[in-house]
Amino acid sequence: MTQPPLNIEYWSSLYPVYTDYAEEYERGMEHSSLVDRVESLWNWKGLNRSIEFDQIDQFLKQLDQESYTTLDPEKAIKSLSNELQDRGIVNSKSLVTSAFLLHLMASESGQYSVKFPIYDRRVWNAYVYLWRIRGDEEQLYSKASNSVSQYGAFCRRFSQTCPENKAEDYERALFMFGRFIGNLPPKDAPTPIEKIDQKMKAQEKALSETYERSRYALIDINEIFESD
Repeated sequence: MTQPPLNIEYWSSLYPVYTDYAEEYERGMEHSSLVDRVESLWNWKGLNRSIEFDQIDQFLKQLDQESYTTLDPEKAIKSLSNELQDRGIVNSKSLVTSAFLLHLMASESGQYSVKFPIYDRRVWNAYVYLWRIRGDEEQLYSKASNSVSQYGAFCRRFSQTCPENKAEDYERALFMFGRFIGNLPPKDAPTPIEKIDQKMKAQEKALSETYERSRYALIDINEIFESD
């Protein structure tokens, strides 16, 4: 699969509608130093729920970024995660903090890293569904995988299928799609893959039939304009 298996333009267009994340992210990325970028986006990513920024501040100031960003994603996150755990900064096996730091190391304002995209439960579940990591009788995950090999596979697939100059939109499309399928019933448990299949087939059918019949998919914008 060399093309992304979802409509990037449609799903990414929902990002600023349902979240206010975009503007805060862009402001944070305007900082030239890694320490300032991380500090400005620490709460935005929700990392403050388990780690106070003061706990990682000194580590970031001494960090040799190229010793990580020049590695392939699997080796990079394994090395960084081990270092954070050895220093007592991260006390869990979660890769989300390390993945976010790698993303901020490799990205700049207006230059979103294709090699190290943002990684969280929503993006991970979008990947899990779209690449059929879990089968028909299974369900989505309740959190992003803690496996460095799974993270590496996700990053490789992201890079391989990302359209040129569309990395940020691609990640936001995955985020919104992952959010959508994660919110399907049942609300108190991870969504079954079979339930997502049913919902997506029904939506695709409805949009395709409407377009074939009326030449529009969501709303007839021309008819609206003509009625003014």
